[in-house]
Amino acid sequence: MTSEISKITFIDLETGGPNPDRHPIIQLAAAAVDGATLAILETVEIKVRFDERKAAKYALRKNSYSRRVWHQQALSEHEAAQTFADFLRRHATFPVLSQDGAEFRLAQLVAHNATFDAAFLHAWYERLKIFCPARHQVLCTLQRSLWHFFENPSRTPPHNFKLETLCHHFGISFSAAEAHDALGDVRATVALYKALVARLATIPYPTAA
Repeated sequence: MTSEISKITFIDLETGGPNPDRHPIIQLAAAAVDGATLAILETVEIKVRFDERKAAKYALRKNSYSRRVWHQQALSEHEAAQTFADFLRRHATFPVLSQDGAEFRLAQLVAHNATFDAAFLHAWYERLKIFCPARHQVLCTLQRSLWHFFENPSRTPPHNFKLETLCHHFGISFSAAEAHDALGDVRATVALYKALVARLATIPYPTAA
């Protein structure tokens, strides 16, 4: 079984609140990226039909929810989950073994503040009883950014590690219109990862004298 991961999949979710057990996912987006060149191979963006009574009003305002747009474009939860799973399956390259020893592939996900997105995504699929073809171990550009500045103490960090702040810090285009739009955030996360890769740590890990 080869361990090569030839693709990685950047994701972003917009939700109706902070609790994966109570609040709905309202939008998902992803970009499949070539693991060697970091070129975007395919993108997907899905609006999800949901019960507004289960969402916090402040979260809907923050995420630019439009009842008219969602009425026209949103898919049912099951259709959205199946469509997203099909996208992940097309770009699944991480090899794993089933209990009977058969090899299959999962998508290697990347997100900014991955703990949040991973909790929502996997709770959603479990509730819908649909298999999510992605690893539970999600790589995180927020954590990668923290490590970058920890390992390079001569570089001044930004005042916070929000995606928009980091993009501005590294000179990545990020307009206010893209904030909290799932596909806009995905593209920004890909660009942030590319910037971090281009600035690989040049100072050795600090050791005690």
